[in-house]
Amino acid sequence: MPIPNLHLLNLNGQTSKRSTTERWLNACGANRPNFKSWKSLSSNDKKRLMHAVAAEADEDGENGSYVTPYSQIDIDDVLERRIWSVEHVVPRSFELGNGSASFKNDPNGWTTATQSANSRRSNYPLMLWQNPKAGQMALPNTLVIIEGEIHYVPPIEQRARLARKWMYTRCSYSGQLKPPSLAQKKYASHIVALAKAYPIQPAEKKVNAIYQEMFGWSNPLLKPNPEEWYDSAEWRNTVFR
Repeated sequence: MPIPNLHLLNLNGQTSKRSTTERWLNACGANRPNFKSWKSLSSNDKKRLMHAVAAEADEDGENGSYVTPYSQIDIDDVLERRIWSVEHVVPRSFELGNGSASFKNDPNGWTTATQSANSRRSNYPLMLWQNPKAGQMALPNTLVIIEGEIHYVPPIEQRARLARKWMYTRCSYSGQLKPPSLAQKKYASHIVALAKAYPIQPAEKKVNAIYQEMFGWSNPLLKPNPEEWYDSAEWRNTVFR
């Protein structure tokens, strides 16, 4: 799939009488679920809440398959080879406080990755934008220093998908998280533009629908009219603060 041209996207701010956070949480669902804590999840819980959901969302064929976000391996192969791992798009190490933060419990912020790729990514912040400079080219699944900090580089085809989960987590749990990296803040408009322009894939959309059915709670960026958020300066400030 060709990478979209991001230069003409409208990212002008909009205002609302209701707070952005209130409107965002209402768009996620009626009531935030009391997700089971990450520490208490068994391997069967993780498989049920993530890998089985990915398999259900998988539709083999062009653009329909659920693939892992780094190695881009089909979920069928991941399950057959038993190399699955739950990847927190916002690493658990970004937690503020005493270990009681609930963002890490929310499956909407997870994705299925291979064990080796999850380990390689470690806790490094993700490069979630299209390269704004020709000199800033980086090979997929490598580490690169940007703005003085090591970042992990996902394949360009997967960055919008990851960014939509990353922004969901940062907006839904903003008070629980350390700030984004300096580079993520610097290229905030590029992250938003890529997520806005790059089409939502069928498996990505179906995973969100499954979580909506399971919990009554899911990612508004994967529902109709996500421009309400992308075009809101207040929303972007919440995500990137």
